[in-house]
Amino acid sequence: MSEEHLLTVGARGVYANFTLAMVEIGIHLFMALYGLSVFLETPEPQRKGRKRYIAASFVITGLRALGGSLDMANYFQVLFNSTSVGHWNELFFVNFSGGWKYILSNTVLGLVPMIGDVLLVYRCYIVCVEYWWVTVLPLLTSVSALVLFFLGAYEPDQGRAMSEAAASTFLTVSTNIIVTTFITFHLLRARRSLEKLMPSADMRTYTGVIAILIESAAPLTIFGIISAIMQQLTSSLSDTPDYIVSRFIFDGLFYSFCALSPYMIIFRVTTGRSFTRLPTHKDGALSNPIQFARETVESSFLQSTLSREFGQRSDPDAEQGLNATQTQTSAVHIP
Repeated sequence: MSEEHLLTVGARGVYANFTLAMVEIGIHLFMALYGLSVFLETPEPQRKGRKRYIAASFVITGLRALGGSLDMANYFQVLFNSTSVGHWNELFFVNFSGGWKYILSNTVLGLVPMIGDVLLVYRCYIVCVEYWWVTVLPLLTSVSALVLFFLGAYEPDQGRAMSEAAASTFLTVSTNIIVTTFITFHLLRARRSLEKLMPSADMRTYTGVIAILIESAAPLTIFGIISAIMQQLTSSLSDTPDYIVSRFIFDGLFYSFCALSPYMIIFRVTTGRSFTRLPTHKDGALSNPIQFARETVESSFLQSTLSREFGQRSDPDAEQGLNATQTQTSAVHIP
């Protein structure tokens, strides 16, 4: 296989990686703006605990947009100024081994997974607040992943840099697996306890939370493991076009889901489909009525939008009465 052909394949792989990042940024923008619109249409009492998630969604979106734009602008200069495949190789290593654009985009690329991991650890703390010490392990793996990422990014020895990058990827995957396992175990335990106290209670809330946790962690875990393995493959495979293309694609998918996976949870919280804190017996659950609301924040937003479309107007008292009628709840009293 000629070196010129391998360089051509590499150039296309890098372009595919950056294009995937731009698609991901578009998804972030949609989810952030839609979540904000639903949040602004939400009654004030139901906004409690969701402002921090709105802020986190725009921070992640802004960082990913900044990093993706810098990478795309930097790569455009490489393609625009290159006169041949060999010249492209020289310009690529010059532009993507130093300079403020590369340093800033690389910093953003390392911080976004860290923010996502911290958010997951925070969710783990909310659920396992009585056993807060279980969050120490995933927090340590998250910080270690960030340190190894930056060590590998600026390591002059290529072999050592690949090993540190693979270790960072494995630690990020481990953080997601640990946090998902802790939260799922605690929610299943809480569900079994509640079923014993209230056999007729609706437990779909717990099932939905567990489902979104597994769905958000699964793609990151799968692509992260594949990406880390490919970073550790022998040098003989690194000279094949299939390896070059696969590595760029799986690296892009892994870092995309480093931001998208926690964003799935953020989106679910901001649209009222998940909890901001888990009720416990300390909240009076064993002495006060427990109400399971059937209407989500998103549904109330859609209802208000339809009302404006059809020109329906009502005074505040009547609107409150309508909302009270439409929200179906079932109260279970426990002596």
